[in-house]
Amino acid sequence: MLVADISDQLGNQMFAYASVKTIAQKKGYDFRFVRAHNTRVNSSDPKYGSELHTIFPQTSSELLDELPPLPNTWSESITASSSQIYAEEATEVSDNTYMKGHFISCLYFMDNLREVRKWFAFSPDILDACQSRLERVQEAYPCRRLVAVHFRVGDDYLKQGFLLHESYWFRAAESMIQQYGREHVLFLPFYDHRPSRGGIVNHFVQQYPCEDIRGTLVEDMCTLTMVQDLIVCNSSFSAMAGILNHTAGKQVLRPSVYPSGTQYQPADCFPDTWTVIPARQNRFSLLYCRFMKAKGRLLKGLRSAFFGKRS
Repeated sequence: MLVADISDQLGNQMFAYASVKTIAQKKGYDFRFVRAHNTRVNSSDPKYGSELHTIFPQTSSELLDELPPLPNTWSESITASSSQIYAEEATEVSDNTYMKGHFISCLYFMDNLREVRKWFAFSPDILDACQSRLERVQEAYPCRRLVAVHFRVGDDYLKQGFLLHESYWFRAAESMIQQYGREHVLFLPFYDHRPSRGGIVNHFVQQYPCEDIRGTLVEDMCTLTMVQDLIVCNSSFSAMAGILNHTAGKQVLRPSVYPSGTQYQPADCFPDTWTVIPARQNRFSLLYCRFMKAKGRLLKGLRSAFFGKRS
């Protein structure tokens, strides 16, 4: 049996589940998962919550209340010098192994995509609601190509150094306009934060033809899997949505970099068939992250010096 350590928010949960379960199936092992302690919840659906096993109840039978005693543990190790997130060693583990990591690489499961889409099948009520929403927009704009745009611009991304410079989304939008013409494109923004004034999302909406059809957490993920075209960002949420999207003739645009803290992590979370748009890290986000890390080291040093003297 392989037991996956599922952590963080929905996109990360889905990547770890799909990756480790695919490895288990190929090896002929049983699969289960445990939920790591997590206090970082960006959004929660009022009906389905924010957990993989409540959003996709077909996975709930594989959830363990606690980690069973296993003789082996495999831990993901990603550094600034890593050429990719995918690790061949992870696919060669022995049975009865605890799999620790995020596994945010589509290389683990792209050849098993038909099964993955079954694992993450949305409930009929969610599918119907999202389909109806898209049909209403298409009826209102019959000559427009619907392009979903996913933004991750909240405080958590800013403080961790993950935030992209806003030029990425503008370059991606211009790419779509060059292909189809401004009068034939309608952008559908999906975002985690939109202030009353200013900010990346407001700047985008002011410049391009947009229609806001956001719903709940689950509805947004489902809608992203159904649109004609999708502009993703450095987010496992929108990356997984793009992977699950099987709309005929779809086009997915993705950023050229995937900033993580002060480093750029490999981008093999994205399929290599997606269109690469130049992107760079938001400088303020980078500086904020460095400041917080320096502050943390300083406080750690002061505590050590203070308590060290007392002892």
